[in-house]
Amino acid sequence: MYLPVFLILLVGFLLRIFLSVFGTLELDVNTFIVWAGRLNEVGFTNFYDSWSDYLPGYLYILKFLGGVNSSWGIPKEVLFKFPGILADILTGWLIFEIVKKLKNRKAGLIATSLYIFNPAILANSTLWGQIDSLTSFLSLAVIWLLSINPYLSAAVFSLGVLVKPQAIFIAPVIFLMLFKKKVSFRKYFSYGVVFLSVFLTGFIPFNSSTNLISFILGRLSLSANQYPFTSVNAFNFWGLFGFWKNDNTLFFAIGTLLSFGLPLLFMRKLKDKKGWEYISLTFSFLTSFLFFTRMHERHLLPIFAPLAISASSTPFFWLPYFVLSATYTLNLYFSFIWITRDFAEAFSSSFIELLVIINLMTAGLFVWISLSKKTFGEFIGRFKSFKLKRATRKLILPEIKLDKNIKKVFLISILVFAFFSRIFALGSPPKEYFDEVYHAFTAKRVLAGDPKAWEWWNTPPEGFAYEWTHPPFAKLAMAGGMKIFGENAFGWRIPGALLGVLSVYLVYLIAKEITKGIAKDSDITGILAAGIFSLDGLFLVMSRIGMNDIYMLTFGLLALYLFLKERQFLSAFSFGLAISSKWSAIYFLPIFALAHFVFRKKAKAIYLWFIAIPLIVYLLTYLPMFLTGHNLDTFIGVQKQMWWYHTRLKAVHAYTSPWWTWPLTLRPVYLYTSEEVGNMVSRIYAIGNPAVFWGGALSIFSIAYLAVKRKIKILGFIVFSYLVLFTLWAVSPRIMFLYHYLPALPFLSIALAIVLRRHIKIIPWFFVASFILFIYFFPHWVGLNIPLWLDRSYYLFPSWR
Repeated sequence: MYLPVFLILLVGFLLRIFLSVFGTLELDVNTFIVWAGRLNEVGFTNFYDSWSDYLPGYLYILKFLGGVNSSWGIPKEVLFKFPGILADILTGWLIFEIVKKLKNRKAGLIATSLYIFNPAILANSTLWGQIDSLTSFLSLAVIWLLSINPYLSAAVFSLGVLVKPQAIFIAPVIFLMLFKKKVSFRKYFSYGVVFLSVFLTGFIPFNSSTNLISFILGRLSLSANQYPFTSVNAFNFWGLFGFWKNDNTLFFAIGTLLSFGLPLLFMRKLKDKKGWEYISLTFSFLTSFLFFTRMHERHLLPIFAPLAISASSTPFFWLPYFVLSATYTLNLYFSFIWITRDFAEAFSSSFIELLVIINLMTAGLFVWISLSKKTFGEFIGRFKSFKLKRATRKLILPEIKLDKNIKKVFLISILVFAFFSRIFALGSPPKEYFDEVYHAFTAKRVLAGDPKAWEWWNTPPEGFAYEWTHPPFAKLAMAGGMKIFGENAFGWRIPGALLGVLSVYLVYLIAKEITKGIAKDSDITGILAAGIFSLDGLFLVMSRIGMNDIYMLTFGLLALYLFLKERQFLSAFSFGLAISSKWSAIYFLPIFALAHFVFRKKAKAIYLWFIAIPLIVYLLTYLPMFLTGHNLDTFIGVQKQMWWYHTRLKAVHAYTSPWWTWPLTLRPVYLYTSEEVGNMVSRIYAIGNPAVFWGGALSIFSIAYLAVKRKIKILGFIVFSYLVLFTLWAVSPRIMFLYHYLPALPFLSIALAIVLRRHIKIIPWFFVASFILFIYFFPHWVGLNIPLWLDRSYYLFPSWR
């Protein structure tokens, strides 16, 4: 096997095994486990005496898994997800083989990678634990084999239908492929005979009656009528009218006609387009999902493999690939919440209708791309010509002439300011406050070598808790700080304070790097962005508290900067530290992906570091846990507990706020308050600098407008990075706070710096106003003891109290 594709598939396989203990839909997986046990207990013939809506195909696999389960002791979640995982890997290999012949090896590697690491694919097999990946693999194999060995193709087609009846929707593609080959009626007949022979044989061991045909018809009827509804949580045409609505003969007939008729009409228009059979396979499954009744949310999965193959020849197809991947993932999430949380609806009906319309429009886009006579090369040629015509309108930021030494003085001054504002009175309050009662307390126990620091089941001392809801790197760093500076507040806070200073410097470096294309003196943009960032209050507060947010932010920024400088190994290592501090560091991945295209990086096999190295770093951060006598079961257990905590915990808090309020800083967070003594009080309040927050929000709108109007990709990248680092919280099921906005602030600062560069005269006024506000709010940010009258002055709005 070609080594690069072997490495991709190996990493994809290991990633799936690692993730397989998370996100399980226990209803489905436990059903498989029960069926496997029953198959080994009563055998095939008596199995259908109890309820099962599956045809025999997958039951043979379950019987084998049941035998393995009883003798090998493999974790059940891993074992019963293994068929779907293996099908993913085999599909990836098949994609490579097909694309290699249609295009070339490089295109095959790209298509395979984008399939194997697609979250939509991972969500179905690796997390949920379903087997739609088998339908995907077997259907693709049927089309691939048809040109190699038609009779083997017929046998695999029959197996696909035995596993999931949905595979029958590829019949129009098979018919037309045979028709284009101009095969004789005898070969059509032979193909059908092989299909029926395998199909009938699959039922024989399960037949407990004297009439095999009657038995088969009964099983088919039960399977087809198990869910007699128009849409079973599927974001398709019928979902526009609601889910779980009763199906009837008319609806079923319309769905059947469209599902088989539209593909035949579509394929006639394709004529002899290269790779038409895989475009047709995509359309067949897409049409059946959108219009056939009784479809589940999961049944869109088989489109992604043939669509990835089609995109290798016609890159326009990547657009529907990514759009449908996103809507499919959201569809699975909606259903997962609905099933596991007593029919709770994760999205509003209007949002669901929007997603359905997006699916339908994407299907229309797919048809347009398929039937378009323009090649991708022709379009790109026209696009490049268009770009040349617009080149004279490219935004160049006004030049600011400053001596190099003056620039150094400004940068050093900003870093010194950031340093002293973070270490000033860092040991106050001397006791744990807010979430330090989890993070810092656990860091102390880690320093002491206490095994309880890694065990979620222990009862902690009153007022504290063992912090196992996040990965351990931040706590290890706090333990290191206490090892050096003593077991005190300064010791557990100083690592975060220093990382806060490093973050300011990284904002300078990133702003300087990404604005090279729009300014001759991009280092000035970096200095402005770093200065803005250092003046923000939310960033200051989160740098001075023993929590993990500043760790995730700093190492995420470091990973991005190293990625931009093409130091991929170090970037992947830094990203590993970020993800080992907080799982939400994964939000940086779309930014890396966009940076690859915006800054014209070359696709390299070294990108695989981003799969292997972060996983290794993540595991290494748990080394102290293993050294305290814990084993792999504890590691897996704590990962499950983390997943449960962040996806299923139902909690309330007085200072929670929805994500869309964060740019306006509508609901700050009290982190600490002292007793009022002699009309004096001390408080720590997580709130942004109004000049930075509000000025930054206006700047995002400003550069977003410029990005669209002037076709400036760099500005679009900044806006995208800002948005992705906080708007993804919109789909989070957990309670949220203003400090979750922290990772977006570096890009807010860069956007504001660009706007200031375009309006040079307001730069000094902005920094004067920001600094005055910084001095004014500083006691409120760091917990200085102040008069009550000054404390009351901070609550300019009712929601700020």
